[in-house]
Amino acid sequence: MPRAPWPILLLTGALAGLMPGAAQAELPPWAYGEQQRQAKVVMKLKVQGVVPVGGELKARCWVLKVLRQPPSGQLRTGQRVELRYTLPNWRQPGLVGPSPLRALNPGEEITAWLNPIAGERGHFAPAAGGRSFGPAMEQVWEPGAQK
Repeated sequence: MPRAPWPILLLTGALAGLMPGAAQAELPPWAYGEQQRQAKVVMKLKVQGVVPVGGELKARCWVLKVLRQPPSGQLRTGQRVELRYTLPNWRQPGLVGPSPLRALNPGEEITAWLNPIAGERGHFAPAAGGRSFGPAMEQVWEPGAQK
């Protein structure tokens, strides 16, 4: 039986990788670790309420503990803050991309990696994509990276 030439095998493999359901991947864990390390604010929060507004979610939360903030930050335990973010559109299974953000639930206690929304005191946006709401991944580094 004659062997298929390697270019045909290579092309067949590439086409198979484009078929739906063939790829199941997201960002590597170290990418989320880097995003969490770069977050300006890290807090433990208790979600009070979640309201959809347009294509955005607004979550009102109480600060249980401030774990990190800029030196000029004025966040305090017991303060009320608001998180704003867009939930991603549903994507077809098998398509690659970052882990999607999830909707928060009233009464839930979370650790959140956030960045302030410019010009809006007490308003924050997720800083680490789908890993903005616990668990911590800050200890995960890119292989070979300097720590």
